[in-house]
Amino acid sequence: MFIFGIALGLSPLETITVAVTGTIFIVSFAWISIKGDLNKIAKELIENNQDENK
Repeated sequence: MFIFGIALGLSPLETITVAVTGTIFIVSFAWISIKGDLNKIAKELIENNQDENK
């Protein structure tokens, strides 16, 4: 992220802002993806458990 900011000729404060914003975006995207996958797995486990109890 820092190299991207430096390559654009940004000031140090702008470079840090780009790095922080990019990091937050990547972490948020990963968190939402993981949360969605875990939710899908949980639903499958619940369905399997209900099928076994019948």
